[in-house]
Amino acid sequence: MQKWIFLLIAGLGFVAFPIIFAFGLSTDDRLATDRKAILSMVGNWRVSYRFNELYPLHPGYSLHAPYDIKGYEKVIIAEEKPKHISLQHLLVDSRKRVIKHWRQDWDYEREAFWVYAGNNSWKIINLNPQEVKGCWTQTVWNVDDSPRYASYGRWNHTESYSEWISNKLMRPLPRRELSRRSDYNLMESVMHQIVFQEGWIIQEDNEKWIKEPSNTYALVKELGIISYSSENQLDFSAALSYMKKTEKFWSSVRSVWEEILGEYLEIKYKEKGEGKKLLAEELFAEAEKFGSTPKTDKQLHDLITKIIESHFILVPKGKKGNLSFLCQ
Repeated sequence: MQKWIFLLIAGLGFVAFPIIFAFGLSTDDRLATDRKAILSMVGNWRVSYRFNELYPLHPGYSLHAPYDIKGYEKVIIAEEKPKHISLQHLLVDSRKRVIKHWRQDWDYEREAFWVYAGNNSWKIINLNPQEVKGCWTQTVWNVDDSPRYASYGRWNHTESYSEWISNKLMRPLPRRELSRRSDYNLMESVMHQIVFQEGWIIQEDNEKWIKEPSNTYALVKELGIISYSSENQLDFSAALSYMKKTEKFWSSVRSVWEEILGEYLEIKYKEKGEGKKLLAEELFAEAEKFGSTPKTDKQLHDLITKIIESHFILVPKGKKGNLSFLCQ
């Protein structure tokens, strides 16, 4: 009980300070300040993941045990343009083992992006330019570079920290609960990304939901705090070696995904639950073999396309999709 109260206070404490809006900044100056905040997430980090269910939202629900683990991550720039920044996360341990982790893309005033639509499906949405004016869209991608969730919001800056707050978004079950929870099928979240001199934090204000055509209710409120503290002792060189070895492969994966998401209106995993795991396993196996069995760019592109398309139902643009129970 005391632990989650402490986490709640610690988490909310970062958003309780008065926000200093950059009213006096020009658009270019504000853009530069926003970019500086995003790029400050690059580095070598000691990471703590803490998730606590706070209180039930449905009669009879019993709170589950807290989730609390630690690890190390290296965050590198995958791509950088004036209004686009892509940051790749890599897990590293003391034995120099490396796992390519999630990726976060930041796009300034982006009007169209892919969102989670429930039932293991994703669809593209289009917003009014005024809705995203001055906003950054954050798209989070899975370890296999498939879409996970996205939303948009503004960066606000103070003298001591900068904070981005998303609009409410929908997410699939988190990986930490995908294989051990079947009592809910959707998470609604407001995400906070807070950067300061000593590191940065992701604060997740989560609600776990049952959402079905004839049955919709919230189960529980959850607070997640993922904290990134600068790490100077662990050797992260293995992460760079891995990316040097596999960068061409993963770059091709991202290119194939860009083609698919540009061509289709909606996508959905064919498999239940295990689909994401199977796709990731196939791509990671090919990444490990990359270099030992030479392939032309076209052969690599065709191989990756075949793997990805074997796991998805794809609805072309111009056709009406209804792969999700949330689609109307």
